[in-house]
Amino acid sequence: MKKDTSLWAIIPFFISLFSYWLLLSCLDRCLFLFSIHDKLGGSDIDSFIATTLAGYKLDFSLAGYLLALPFLFFIVQIFFVKKPVSKWWLRGYVMVPTFLFAAFTAINIPLYHSWNEKISKRAIQMAASTPEGLMASIDVKLVGAVILMLVVYFFCAHFFYHGIVVRFAKYRKLSLVESIVVFFVGVVVVFSLIRGGYGRANLNPSVAYYSDNTLLNHAAVNTYWALLKDLTKSQESNPYQFMREQDAEQLVISIKLESPKDSLPKITNTDRPNIVLILLEGITAQVIEELGGESNVTPGMNKLMQEGVNFRRAYAVGDRSDKGMIGTLSGFPSQGPESIIKHISKHEKLPAITQLYDSLGYSTSFYHGGQSEFYNFKSYMLAHGVHRVIDDNNFDINTKRVSWGVYDDIVANRMFDDLNKEKNPFFSIFYTVVNHEPFDLEGNHKFGNESKANGYRSTVYYTDSVVYDLVQKAKSKPWYDNTVFVVVSDHGHLYPSEKYDLTMPERYHIPMFLFGGGLKEEYKGQVVNGVVSQSDLVTTLWNIVSKNKSPFEFSTDLFDPKRKSIAFINSNNTFGVVTNDFSISYDLQGQRTGYMYPRDMPADTANHLLSLSKAYYQTVYQRFLSY
Repeated sequence: MKKDTSLWAIIPFFISLFSYWLLLSCLDRCLFLFSIHDKLGGSDIDSFIATTLAGYKLDFSLAGYLLALPFLFFIVQIFFVKKPVSKWWLRGYVMVPTFLFAAFTAINIPLYHSWNEKISKRAIQMAASTPEGLMASIDVKLVGAVILMLVVYFFCAHFFYHGIVVRFAKYRKLSLVESIVVFFVGVVVVFSLIRGGYGRANLNPSVAYYSDNTLLNHAAVNTYWALLKDLTKSQESNPYQFMREQDAEQLVISIKLESPKDSLPKITNTDRPNIVLILLEGITAQVIEELGGESNVTPGMNKLMQEGVNFRRAYAVGDRSDKGMIGTLSGFPSQGPESIIKHISKHEKLPAITQLYDSLGYSTSFYHGGQSEFYNFKSYMLAHGVHRVIDDNNFDINTKRVSWGVYDDIVANRMFDDLNKEKNPFFSIFYTVVNHEPFDLEGNHKFGNESKANGYRSTVYYTDSVVYDLVQKAKSKPWYDNTVFVVVSDHGHLYPSEKYDLTMPERYHIPMFLFGGGLKEEYKGQVVNGVVSQSDLVTTLWNIVSKNKSPFEFSTDLFDPKRKSIAFINSNNTFGVVTNDFSISYDLQGQRTGYMYPRDMPADTANHLLSLSKAYYQTVYQRFLSY
């Protein structure tokens, strides 16, 4: 092999390898934009150019990280080895991240369509622990498109690498002076690329944010860079560290006003009513007419809401089922990138409402058509006083199922039969499953299933019929007169409108209402228009049967006349607060306000609400770390 001794002859190799990593980032961005182009409007080319220009620092930083090892190997080669080596070393090095990145791209696209969030450590942990759960969330219609995208991805990567990078991957003999120059210049360049400049702040995803369109900002953020940062981030650090802990605590204390226990209204006819808690999978206020949503999707629940107390402005604590379960039964707010239910040693230390009812001699039970091991639901129930857990495993293998488990009507019938046999007062939970993506439903789809939105409407309609039928059957039994039904959704949803992203309060707006024979007559037909939180439910249920102070720190009785009309919302990268008159959210990744209503909110009000929500989640996460 002819050895070119020119110092400048080595530059094309590093430029070509640098460009190869940039190509992978650009391919990921291009394919991601293509997968959501129907939601963007405008030119796809313009979107690609704008997002690439906005995200170039992260693209350069990723390429810098990936150049570091080949550069180090090159330095060892020119100083010590001083001869050519097999190109398979380079090929093997390039192949590993290429295949990993391709896998990230392939997972990211359907995941984003289901969760409205890009691939993260949380998604990978979920896939590792319950791969069937993640697969059931993915729209199978996207699989073909993703395969085609991977073909394009590998086609471009293969020809760029073999046509350009390999051509310049040749050993160049350098003098000692040239070697020293290459070493120092290379170190400066690689370090500069990795750091993204020399400002005071470290490089973070917010540098890529440029638009008021969340989708475009997500496209601008380099998928691989953000994921690698997320994977290497310490769980023991608080991502909401905005102020001194004592200042955050004081702000949180300022919003919790409570009346003395003896002055709270009694809402039930008896001191020991039965409680049936129906936890709905992903039903949003958008499909409930009584909450200002679409008509004819939930006719049954519309009627039931009129029989009791309907909280028209209830908000979920988070965006996923693991957060909703804890928010409902433990009154513990969402922890953003973390989920306390995944950590058994931590969630065992949380108080839960079922423990109280168990201690009072109630029969406690949990019914769910899916696998209760999912998200550690089973361990959470058993650790918190639930004696009977009925799930997918308790039904015959030939029982009719959807991808997530047994049909809800079958589970509801099992629950109804069991409750009829109870000798003690009971606290029973029915957690629905059919309304989960991919919205499977055998037979007639009320609204069709040609689109995800209509598939969602159809499974909501089915769930509504199951809930209504269960209640109608219960009304024929003597125990109904001593029973309070509580219906609440675990979280909101992207569908059916697909217009509310995770920065917007409407995404978290859920049904929450109480009714039943055990409810006092004056509360039947009552409508509450003030803002309430899903987390407030547990203290309400606690005060129904206990004269002791509620142990739920982040929960206030829904009927307490002193309670503030306020709810906090949270997802992986956003958090915010909703009041009767204002709502605002903060984009943690972009480090800026994500949403504000009204748009002309006074600056001092906006600053106060942002400070309040920052203090709230800083405190919540600190509690998570301390458990």
